Amino acid sequence: MASIKLPTLSNFPSIDFSKLEMPQLPSFDPEAFATAAKDAAKDVGYITVGLGVMTFQQAQVRRREFVKSLNDQFGTGKAQIDEMVDAIEARLATFDTQFVAFEDKLDVAVENLEKRLPEQAGSLLNTAHESAKSARKQVRNLIVSAT
Repeated sequence: MASIKLPTLSNFPSIDFSKLEMPQLPSFDPEAFATAAKDAAKDVGYITVGLGVMTFQQAQVRRREFVKSLNDQFGTGKAQIDEMVDAIEARLATFDTQFVAFEDKLDVAVENLEKRLPEQAGSLLNTAHESAKSARKQVRNLIVSAT
């Protein structure tokens, strides 16, 4: 079996540490450390508050831009809605005029029919016609007052 030779102390290279210069470690001053830590904490606080203020200001700017954008869009939409409402009101006025003319023609037709019917039937037709006319007026008044 082969033998293993372990090195002896005389075989190790020697290192001379006498010429090695160690820098002088600064002395530790707890008060100076506390002051520096306190100043660093203040700086962190100021930076945090500053970033918060800047973020808030940016949010306000974005909100104002968003509101302006909505106002621009809604302003156009509002004008379109106003135009539609005006057009609908004009159509309703035309329809109302035509409806009044139709009611007048219907009244004349019912009166002519009433004259040709026997007295009891004519009276019954007149009562029904007046009830329907009253209901139509109430509905018309509700529609007109709603617009």
